[in-house]
Amino acid sequence: MTYEDTRAHVLEVLTEKAGNAYKAFLRRLGISYIIAGGDALDCALVMGKVKRLFGVETLMLGGGAVLNWSFIQAGLCDELSVVMAASADGSPETPALFKARDGMAADPPVRFDLKSAEVKDAGSLWLRYTIKK
Repeated sequence: MTYEDTRAHVLEVLTEKAGNAYKAFLRRLGISYIIAGGDALDCALVMGKVKRLFGVETLMLGGGAVLNWSFIQAGLCDELSVVMAASADGSPETPALFKARDGMAADPPVRFDLKSAEVKDAGSLWLRYTIKK
């Protein structure tokens, strides 16, 4: 995939529940995919396959709240990068950064150490944290 001057390899991560028609659709589009888990995603298996099959050593995870929390809880993230915009909407529907999967027991809190903070355009703030292990 190419956007302006950036080229990226798109990789779809699926569970065994993904249908053959969907996998065929991805193949027709030239989108790589890996299967990592039966009913639920196995984060450690994802990382192992991404490294072994694609040679990836460093990965940016840009998931939703459940994916972000799952990878942090699995101990697979070493840094958190957050850009905070100078605005708010007050909606209860605004997505969170982290959320445990439905039906899962509460996970212990995770602590972060501030690595850097930069003021960016329009008053936004870029915060980078290391994750305490």
